[in-house]
Amino acid sequence: MRKGLLFVGLALTLAGCMNAADTKKADDATDAFYRQVAAKQYQAIYDGASTDLRAAIPSDTFVGMMQQIDQVMGACGAPKKRASLNVSINNGVTTRSQGYTRTCTGGELNERVTIVIRNGEAKLAGYHFGPDADSGSGNE
Repeated sequence: MRKGLLFVGLALTLAGCMNAADTKKADDATDAFYRQVAAKQYQAIYDGASTDLRAAIPSDTFVGMMQQIDQVMGACGAPKKRASLNVSINNGVTTRSQGYTRTCTGGELNERVTIVIRNGEAKLAGYHFGPDADSGSGNE
């Protein structure tokens, strides 16, 4: 119990590093991402993503990955935040990675959505899924 409270406290401290405007921008960008996922607008997600994501994965690979997740997991419910948060602020660029879980017809889907705020604009910078979604390895 004490360990869990320490983790939550640390997450809140990290979240406190972001100002309210950046927090809202990151939340809005994440909401837009999940709306596009629900609408299966995978190419639009890629086209609107930051250069960070587009440099890490080609368009057809990203779209194919998202389609495969959809095929395997089936219909998914709304994302629920997990106590998995990482905030980084470096040279005026804010990066927030937040863990989520969605309940799908194919089971639980763990995800990590990374949003970068650069020049006042929040964009998707990374997407990880699966059991290692909090480790930052693969799936991007």
